[in-house]
Amino acid sequence: MIKKNFLRSIGRAYALQALYQNELNPQTREFQWEGAPEDEETPNQLSSEEQKVAVDFARLLYEGVVDRKGEIDHILNAAFDKGRTIELTAPVDRCVLRLAAYEMLFVKTPRAVVISQAIELGAKFGDVRTSAFVNGVLDQIGRGSNSTAENAPPSSDA
Repeated sequence: MIKKNFLRSIGRAYALQALYQNELNPQTREFQWEGAPEDEETPNQLSSEEQKVAVDFARLLYEGVVDRKGEIDHILNAAFDKGRTIELTAPVDRCVLRLAAYEMLFVKTPRAVVISQAIELGAKFGDVRTSAFVNGVLDQIGRGSNSTAENAPPSSDA
């Protein structure tokens, strides 16, 4: 069995793809989870049990972001420089930020893990500026939340 952390990383990529699809077509809330694309860094095909772990985590993140989008956007807007809003952010950046903010604030994954994973997603799916932008915004949010690595109990759920 592949390590749980790696499967969660794959789940984040699935969730990001679902959020991006939803961003482009908001009338479609449901994402087709069966046959979710395999991460290109996975050397072998995932077993059905591993695929289930990754997809279950992706669903948790996706549904949480969709259900709490207004609240998340309010938090993100407060972290932006004056005059910038989430609506003015590139779609991929917007999805990465929403996904990471949700996980940091509501799933209680340690801040360092969330930021690291978001930077990786930004580098993989965004443009050359995405990673630095995402890092700055999430660091700002993390400083204001109770889910920082210093304040949160140790988590093996990363």
